Amino acid sequence: MKTRVLDASIRQLPVGQGGFLVSEMTGPGGSSFTYAFDCGSLNREHFEQGLPFCSPGKIDVLFISHLDADHINGIDALMAYMQIDTVILPCLDALHVTMIACEAIGPSGIRMSVQTFLADPAQWFAVRGVKRVLHLQRGSSDETLPFNPDNEETPDSEPLGRHEKPDQAIHCTIHSMGSSIADSEATEDIVVETLGEHTVLTISNYKPLWSLVPYVHPFPEDVIESFRQAVGKMLPQVFTKRSICSKSFTKRLIEVLADKEQRKALKRCYAILSSDNNKPSLSLYSGAHLGVRTNTSIDRTDTQSVWRRNRSAHMRVWPGTRHPQEGAGSWLSTGDANLQSPETRKPWLERYRNVMRDLDVLVLPHHGSNRSIDAEVLAHSGDAILLVCAANGRAKHPHPSLLSRLRIREKAVWQVSEDTESVYTLQVCIDL
Repeated sequence: MKTRVLDASIRQLPVGQGGFLVSEMTGPGGSSFTYAFDCGSLNREHFEQGLPFCSPGKIDVLFISHLDADHINGIDALMAYMQIDTVILPCLDALHVTMIACEAIGPSGIRMSVQTFLADPAQWFAVRGVKRVLHLQRGSSDETLPFNPDNEETPDSEPLGRHEKPDQAIHCTIHSMGSSIADSEATEDIVVETLGEHTVLTISNYKPLWSLVPYVHPFPEDVIESFRQAVGKMLPQVFTKRSICSKSFTKRLIEVLADKEQRKALKRCYAILSSDNNKPSLSLYSGAHLGVRTNTSIDRTDTQSVWRRNRSAHMRVWPGTRHPQEGAGSWLSTGDANLQSPETRKPWLERYRNVMRDLDVLVLPHHGSNRSIDAEVLAHSGDAILLVCAANGRAKHPHPSLLSRLRIREKAVWQVSEDTESVYTLQVCIDL
């Protein structure tokens, strides 16, 4: 007789031009694990209308793809609705911090809200109730290891909650290669740690059930070098380091941005980094563990019988004669990853190459921008449905040229907008 060991739902919520995904996993006896990916929107009302789709309680882990407003500005509204225990985000190294600061430059200088965040990111999260912040180092283009669903254990493993749970209760364990304990710090309010680029979170009871694989793609080394030469003596030459930047660096950066002429000079240099939407962005794979996939049953929004008879208004591209694949209960979110640039795309594909063909859902990067995804990625994505997280009426999100490319390939595209009926759900049940 089969026994239900996990019910998992993943939902992309209708927040318009932004991103807000919530996944709830429930095991025997009501034990649970909840994670979210991004929490922002250009329209505050659109974001708040997505909150009722969440069950009040807590989020064990909030993954933040990057710190653009439309991916993070809903955190205060989310915190008012539920507790967030742990945040995982791209490591705030010198390069990343400089990009955040430069994007916030206005006519009179850097915005005070951004300056407050950069001066003490840990405290910024602590006052919002977060207990733990984990910085995921961006990848290195010559060291990328593919995620192997059949062998994800590493020596550097620890329970996320730092406590033991009964075997039948589901719990989360982090496996991280090359994590830097030296970069860890703790206060009475918060714990801050650095994770290596090859990190996996495993949801288990007495055996592994689910895998979460975050990855921050590399940044082109030639671009970093050009920027380093351009900024000259304004800033310390540490942009190739992938560890959390020092407080002395942040202090110097803020001093530079306080001077009008230096601010203008740094803004001009920033154009070297920011072209083609190229910035560090965290992607997240989520899927049933290899050992339990034969025991999964899967339900997707786009495969419901009602949709087959009556085309949904949210299906931007009809898949033609292709039938939905039997997937692995897996989902891949991409934030604003630049998957057109070969310097970022190649290692990104290498990290996820063992799971791409079995994807049920792939979220297109940068709200369906035509300049953020390459044909090579589309070729590897199999019959996964492609999601676009964009408000209605946007001229370039999703971009008409991209939709034409996808129509030729007979790819199914679903748009999650501010329309409350556009929410997209993947439901996975595991019986053993």
